[in-house]
Amino acid sequence: MSQENVASFLNLLLNDSELREKFKTRNLAELLFHAENIGQRFTFEQLSQVIAAMEIKIIREKLGEDFGPYSSLWVKMWGKYRLEYIIDNLLSGLSEEELEQLIQPIDHTIVID
Repeated sequence: MSQENVASFLNLLLNDSELREKFKTRNLAELLFHAENIGQRFTFEQLSQVIAAMEIKIIREKLGEDFGPYSSLWVKMWGKYRLEYIIDNLLSGLSEEELEQLIQPIDHTIVID
């Protein structure tokens, strides 16, 4: 169970339109269940963390905007299934290296000189 599995799952959907079509109308519980059935086990929290990290990176670095309620990214959700938004507007806007950086564990060690 990991954020790496979230990234792997999303990349799988990005590259497999038939599978993406099967998953796009699933609710969250169904998505997690069926993802696990194809070997991509992760939790809601892990999925949320990856999505939030992608949104923040796209808003701040790609769009050059402050993260907040008025970002131009939010209107791209309208009229789409949530999974379509994630694949089309988040994942496709990041390179594999950028996604890999987003899912690296954060080191919370505090160093005092």
